[in-house]
Amino acid sequence: MKKVIIIALCILGICNAHAETMTAQEIILTEIATMLPWDSNDEEKDLIRPNIGQTEFHASIDGNHLSIGAYTNMPAYVEVIDEETGEVVADEEFEGETEFFVENAGSYIVQIYSGNTVMTGEFEVE
Repeated sequence: MKKVIIIALCILGICNAHAETMTAQEIILTEIATMLPWDSNDEEKDLIRPNIGQTEFHASIDGNHLSIGAYTNMPAYVEVIDEETGEVVADEEFEGETEFFVENAGSYIVQIYSGNTVMTGEFEVE
């Protein structure tokens, strides 16, 4: 019985260690711009910007692996900018989700554009 418990604990420990290495850090995104016409009525605003919520845009970093999600009904564009040099190190138009490998350590800004909305966040690569 002791052997079974020891084996079960070892398996549990291996699974737990593997799960801990797979944790990605969520990048906090902030809406910096929404452009809506001043003279639009409520129905037009719903067509321009339907159901915008906190869960529609997502970004996370896991080591050098950057994951981006823009779950809207229109294409999105993302830029990854090196904060120190201002250089755009990655950019892409996508629908749904996309991924990047950020080669160098440093501080970066991610900007996601979709329709009339711009989301931005900062992250570090070590």
